[in-house]
Amino acid sequence: MRKSIIIVLISFITTVLLVNLFVEAPQFDNPKDQLDYAIKEKKNERLDIIYLDILTTDSLTVDYHYGFITNYYLTAPAYRVIDEKNVTGIYWDYIDSSDELANDIGFYGLGLISSIKSDFNNAFLYLSQVENQSLKYLNNTLGRVYWRINDFENAEKYFLKAIQVQGNLEGAYSNLVQLYTDQQRFDELYELAKDKEAKEFFPFHLKRYLFLKQFNLFRYFESVFSNTYQNLTLIGFFGALLITLCWLFFLRRIDIYEPEKWKYIALTFILGILFSEITFFLSDLNTIYFGFSLNGKIWNDLLYSIIGIGFIEELVKIVPVILILKFTKAINEPVDYIIYGSISALGFAFAENLLYFNNYGPQIITGRALTAVVFHMFLTSLAAYGLMLNKYKSGKLIRGNFILFFMLAAIIHGLYDFWLINPMVVRFSLLSMVILVFCFAVFNTLITNALNNSEFYDEEIHLNRKKLQNYLVYSLTLVLMFQYLIISFKHGHEEGWFSLKGSIISGGYLIVFISANLGAIDIKHFKWWPLRIRFPKFTLKLDFNPDDVINKKINLQAISKKRDIRRILPNSGTIIKRETITETDNWYLVDLEHKKEILDFCGSHLLIKAKNPKKPIGLNKTTEVAVFVFLSDDKIFSEQKLREDLLFKGWAQINITV
Repeated sequence: MRKSIIIVLISFITTVLLVNLFVEAPQFDNPKDQLDYAIKEKKNERLDIIYLDILTTDSLTVDYHYGFITNYYLTAPAYRVIDEKNVTGIYWDYIDSSDELANDIGFYGLGLISSIKSDFNNAFLYLSQVENQSLKYLNNTLGRVYWRINDFENAEKYFLKAIQVQGNLEGAYSNLVQLYTDQQRFDELYELAKDKEAKEFFPFHLKRYLFLKQFNLFRYFESVFSNTYQNLTLIGFFGALLITLCWLFFLRRIDIYEPEKWKYIALTFILGILFSEITFFLSDLNTIYFGFSLNGKIWNDLLYSIIGIGFIEELVKIVPVILILKFTKAINEPVDYIIYGSISALGFAFAENLLYFNNYGPQIITGRALTAVVFHMFLTSLAAYGLMLNKYKSGKLIRGNFILFFMLAAIIHGLYDFWLINPMVVRFSLLSMVILVFCFAVFNTLITNALNNSEFYDEEIHLNRKKLQNYLVYSLTLVLMFQYLIISFKHGHEEGWFSLKGSIISGGYLIVFISANLGAIDIKHFKWWPLRIRFPKFTLKLDFNPDDVINKKINLQAISKKRDIRRILPNSGTIIKRETITETDNWYLVDLEHKKEILDFCGSHLLIKAKNPKKPIGLNKTTEVAVFVFLSDDKIFSEQKLREDLLFKGWAQINITV
């Protein structure tokens, strides 16, 4: 088992033990505090039980009765703690009370239950018995019942009355907005949207629709930006930031020849965030003016996924790359197209993650890091790869290859989303994961080709693949542990553990797939690997690469008993270069740590070569090698070395220490 996996497992076990010892579930002094916590944290499981507990001590607050009834009927019958007859019995008992408010609550409760069960005759009968016609929730419920029987005039009247008496404003405004939308009364909707009290209850997509319909772009983009950043939470922000940093430092690790300046990285990232908001604008134009949207039909939704989602999102992500390419000199080697494409995608994903984390909480942080974010990076890199080919293979400007690869990115994006959103094919959603896993292998090829053909290629600069793999394992595991810790501290160690088990099952194999494929970049100068669908790697085991031992520290121990070799060894040193000697490969230049003063040959450097070609240096930590010395110092760093410049001194065993 790889050392990195062992470290991860030990870290996990230690963290879980510490959390179990020191982190407790939130404690509440009373049920009302528990209710406030559950609503704030969007923990809607079994709210009916909390409401019922509150009603034992506070039986005359209509808010709690409304919450109890609505949440009771949201719970599946098999999981209800009390029988439905007992629920209705509670409200029959209220009717028999001499207290006027209790009496009204009883009739309202029975009317609300009847409306939920679509027993509209009894709903009207019970609701009409409520004495206080300004009772909170009453008029909104009456409006809902009229709406259900298609009496839209009375439905509107009661929604407006609920607003007038300051009843259930959220329900009344939301229902009125939906009623106007269904009736396409857009002028009234637009006026309602100007109302400060009403606009809070407008669905985000409807606000955008109205402002764009009026072509009020200022209000349109105001609503777009406020939706992303107005409800920003610290946990959501730090979750999105952590994911960004993990992938950003991966990009820095592969940019080995001419690392990019931070100012251009920051600029591209910010542009990615800003242009992400244009996605809404282009999508809404598509829906409003072309009438093209999802409708549940297979061919329509497939085309929409490719054009309405894939094409639009890939367009807004590639624009920052084109701007950097046109107005700066930052992109000056092939891998820069991949780097800046990925950074633009990270900006897009950062804004998208803020929305998702605000809406769904921290339990999706790991999933986003391992799927959507890396997928966005790959797709934008694929489009940018077309730009790269135009310059480095085709010699053309932004045509041809770019259009081909951009459309390919849009199609792959659309196919991935299609299996997740169309209700008729959602049972095949595993296909989206299959697409994602194969994209990891293609992403490897994009990066490898870009590095292979860098103008700044330097044979003395090497990408340490094992360290790159380890970085991916550690950083992506850190994201998973961050999610676990956040949930544990917010909701207690039991819920944290439940979340962790699910994340390990769903995310553990993805961490291995990502690390195995994006960490196994094998650079071969001037080589262009064809882009084809190839089977991805499923283990962290690296294929043999003779360059993997460059910059490794070794210990050398003489095997031969010759006096000369024992004058030099035992010793330690660093493999600094792979050499070709008289047209034979895989010789290694070693810089000795302990220099020897020897008259007849150089004592500062050695050349070594594996004794058995089937057991090359680097495949195993311990290898038997032939040891050669230089007859003169001037031959050590010469470009061309010949066998006659060297002198064989014997056999040794090397051990790679780092």
